[in-house]
Amino acid sequence: VDCNCILASVLKKLVNTWVLLETNRSTAMENSDKTHQQVSEYYGKTLSKSADLKTDACCTSEKPPAYLRDVFSLLHTAVTDKYYGCGLVMPEQLEGRSVLDLGCGAGRDVFVISNLVGASGRVIGNLKHSSRRETNQSVARG
Repeated sequence: VDCNCILASVLKKLVNTWVLLETNRSTAMENSDKTHQQVSEYYGKTLSKSADLKTDACCTSEKPPAYLRDVFSLLHTAVTDKYYGCGLVMPEQLEGRSVLDLGCGAGRDVFVISNLVGASGRVIGNLKHSSRRETNQSVARG
């Protein structure tokens, strides 16, 4: 058995595997970039109000509990008009807790939760799209 032949064969297989992995990684990165671009386009430009949603898959027809409805009544229309979320799911007894809302949009859930955590708690809203940030800043300025 020629060791050089075996070594050359193993190296060839390794190189082929590496090329395949790099090609798959490159394709995955391209797909990821394309998906990110599509999501950014949809939430950043296509949607300007709740009625622009192209699906109701995330929308719930259930009424929120009474203690939440009271807080919802305090929301500015600029926030409620730009609500694209999947409903507000939260545990009870949030008083004094810290809550992180990833992809907080126009800030509806952040506002509602801030009323539930009280003065000793805090809510952090993470926002990706600058168009939503402008809405939040406009509402905050009053």
